Amino acid sequence: MPQVTAVSIKTSDGAAKSGPGVVYWVAVSAGATGGAFQLNDSTDDSGTDIIDITVAATTTQFFDFTGAPISFGTGIYVDVPGTNLKVNVGYA
Repeated sequence: MPQVTAVSIKTSDGAAKSGPGVVYWVAVSAGATGGAFQLNDSTDDSGTDIIDITVAATTTQFFDFTGAPISFGTGIYVDVPGTNLKVNVGYA
């Protein structure tokens, strides 16, 4: 089982990790209108989108990458364009 060493909770844009890391899972809860989010390989919003997911309204979803963790070489940046999502990232 992979070793998740930290969890970052974001409701708006922000760095989950300011250096290289590995994402093991993402849990998202969406409000009344749903929305999209991205995880970028950067320390700001200028990097490459590694994950780009749209979540349906009034749902909670869990994305499990423990079988094939996703590597980020620069940083793990959570891009939440709207105000309707809570994104939890499990990483090391």
